[in-house]
Amino acid sequence: MIKGRKNEILLMALFFCLTNVVFGQIRTKTDTILCHNKNIIIKYPTINKINIVNYEEGYFKTINCVLDTAIITIHCGSMLNLPLTDLTDKIICSEFMLGKEVRSIRGYYMTSKRKKYFREDNYFKYGITIVYDNVEETRLICYEHFFNDIKIE
Repeated sequence: MIKGRKNEILLMALFFCLTNVVFGQIRTKTDTILCHNKNIIIKYPTINKINIVNYEEGYFKTINCVLDTAIITIHCGSMLNLPLTDLTDKIICSEFMLGKEVRSIRGYYMTSKRKKYFREDNYFKYGITIVYDNVEETRLICYEHFFNDIKIE
């Protein structure tokens, strides 16, 4: 009886470990988005909900990542005050400016005693802004990789 119980516990522990490995990783897809005759190539989680809002001078594509709290926003167009991110009550960790072509702002804010991270990249030359927001600290490195690997061709 004890030996059977011991095997049952070992199998449950093995199952728990395997499900954490499989479901703990973010499965991604690569998307190509056309913006002003330029292609934005970006990766993001496969399980998502996408909303597109068009306006006279451009559009917003919002990607709500279902398995975590992150939101990715891609803006293509003009007639917009930058940065898109409301920086009120946010702690800016870094701000990078490459001439008059690219700006990147990173930081976090506190909500329910938890840090939520954001990053906004403005590509002034192309009229493109890409933002992630509401990212948990445990998923931050994934979203940083997504944004570091963005290509505009």
